[in-house]
Amino acid sequence: MMTSTEVRLADYLDEDCILCGLETESRDGAIDQLVKRLNKKPGGFEHDEALDAVLERERQSPTVLAEGLALPHARLGGLSRPVLALATSHAGIDFEAVGEEPVHVIVLILTPKDDPGAYLRLMASLSKTLAEPHMIKRLTVAVDAREALAVLTEGAEHMEVMLNASNIMNSNPITLDESDTLARAIQAFCGERVMDIPIVDSDGDLRGVIAIEDLLGQSLPQHLLWMEDLSPIENFEPFAELLRKDSETKVADFMHDKYVAIPPEMPAIQLAKIFLMQEVRQIQVVDGSRFLGVVNLDGFSSQIFWA
Repeated sequence: MMTSTEVRLADYLDEDCILCGLETESRDGAIDQLVKRLNKKPGGFEHDEALDAVLERERQSPTVLAEGLALPHARLGGLSRPVLALATSHAGIDFEAVGEEPVHVIVLILTPKDDPGAYLRLMASLSKTLAEPHMIKRLTVAVDAREALAVLTEGAEHMEVMLNASNIMNSNPITLDESDTLARAIQAFCGERVMDIPIVDSDGDLRGVIAIEDLLGQSLPQHLLWMEDLSPIENFEPFAELLRKDSETKVADFMHDKYVAIPPEMPAIQLAKIFLMQEVRQIQVVDGSRFLGVVNLDGFSSQIFWA
């Protein structure tokens, strides 16, 4: 059964924690200003501890959620309740996310360490609110904190937020096309440190998945695996043979269709069960056959245990 939670953004954000028209171009400087603003409020956290936690989270994985929007965040011990701070920038701030444009709206989210769902609820609510057409531009041109808060909280006073797969998935993962070569797949596996890559066609439909084990399986076919001792195979000859053909071999020759696919509305808690029961590293999120994104075990775990 799907569950939802009422979220009222005005309960977590007030005018004192909104900074319009930041002049800094530094990600760390912008976050520092937001942490300082929240630190002036009662709530129980140390400035340096909070700043270090947020910046470390950014270094691990930039929190650019959509074009022009970043949601830096951290969970802190001793924090009594979730708090938000918002900043806008006309020029844009580089959040060091590969392939992303400068960020114009930053929403800092600090939540209690013992409430892992708080960040996800707020992220889902903000994502839904800021996905409305022209919302980022409207916030960016707001002349003061009062106007920005009115833009952000207009409409329904309460919002029903359902935590589902679409709230926590990576909507812009590394993907490949069936016509891509093995060389391109190897570059993605090794250069991007991923272990599973969805194969998506030109229409945006999910065609299959290729995993790093698929490459190992092609290099060491079953008749070799039956050998108890592989030491006679010197210098990884089967792998060398595969690499000699890496520019000719297509990803379609390696991909498989044995993957776990779920709809975007599936409750987020259900994904934990899937990871445990089906022993997979990656879950594909699809609408029919249309590929929407992935939920990786490491990313899912980070959001639960280390938001």
